[in-house]
Amino acid sequence: MGLTKAETIKYSSLVVLVVQNCSLVLFMRYAMTKDRPKFLKTITVLFGEIFKCTVSLLLACIEEKSIAKGLRKIHHEFFVNWRDTLKVLVPSAIYTVQNFLLYVAVDNLPAATYMVTYQLKILTTAAFTVLVLHRRLTIQQWISLFVLFAGVVVVQYDQKMSNEREKAAAAAVLSSTLAPTTTVSPFSNLTTTLTTVVTTASLASSKTENSVLGFIAVLIACVLSGFAGIYFEKILKGSNVSIWIRNIQLAFPSIFFAFLFASVKDNSSLYQDGPNPIEIWNNMLQGFDWAVWVTVAINAFGGLVVAVVIKYADNILKAFATSLAIVLNCIAAYFLFNFRPSILFLVGASGVIAAVFAYSMYPYKASHQALPTDAPKEVELQPVVESSKS
Repeated sequence: MGLTKAETIKYSSLVVLVVQNCSLVLFMRYAMTKDRPKFLKTITVLFGEIFKCTVSLLLACIEEKSIAKGLRKIHHEFFVNWRDTLKVLVPSAIYTVQNFLLYVAVDNLPAATYMVTYQLKILTTAAFTVLVLHRRLTIQQWISLFVLFAGVVVVQYDQKMSNEREKAAAAAVLSSTLAPTTTVSPFSNLTTTLTTVVTTASLASSKTENSVLGFIAVLIACVLSGFAGIYFEKILKGSNVSIWIRNIQLAFPSIFFAFLFASVKDNSSLYQDGPNPIEIWNNMLQGFDWAVWVTVAINAFGGLVVAVVIKYADNILKAFATSLAIVLNCIAAYFLFNFRPSILFLVGASGVIAAVFAYSMYPYKASHQALPTDAPKEVELQPVVESSKS
């Protein structure tokens, strides 16, 4: 039997999401490693939301087969069904808080610890799938999720350690090249060692509270990530409102929050020349070139693809797709950026791939699990959420 239209969209969107994630990371890495002025990452997020909103507006008009009809539909959903629009403010506000918490976590945790801990969002997403959408997962699927979590942790940890080793090796070469030829005291090594131990202990004790703060921040961010994703999935699947209009509803407050966040986070860079609008605009565009703009476009496109994935698949499959993209990115880095995978990486990558296949091979049994159609009926709104109960 051939695939239905909904199934075709489901699997196609998952493949596109994997490709999009790989492309985004590769372009972002290229844009950030060029010998050019650094761009403001908060501004790329802002432009990405504007780009996503604009494209969604065009797609909504195309879907209605008329610009006038599309605009009337958007006006109706925004101002007539304003209570429904308010629901979308919830994930938008949550994502803003989540981004703030992630910045707190990055500032207070070692990069490796942050990367490993943040993968808990895979498990929080699964937990909220059960709690909010009342879906049941098989034992095999839960095992697959834990294997996926462990695999992603190992892959990202190994990649981080590989980068640290490369930096240490480069620093050692530079140090040996620039080291002065002076007489060394027989006690210099001991003195250096003792100084390092004392300094490290002092820094560790002074940063204990910051480390705890960072750990709490990333844990809360994981919970918010899982809840916001599942909440948005419930909104998408629980009504017949167009995906593109939902994206517009999500993007409008996101644009405001993104601008507010950029103004706070990069205040010194944006307003260094005063409140002159032209100077602020020029400061916003510092470091932007074709690679950065492509990164912005790919990131915005990813937001559109994620909405389709959530509508026709679910957040857990989205997590598997993005995790698989991490592995593929590392493989691409082997050819493009001289990344050398270790045995640890191979073990983690194998775990991710095995988890992807195992999860799809043991689906939970449901007597009635209809995939969402292009235009679900109002009377079917409640069963859309509850249909996955077994």
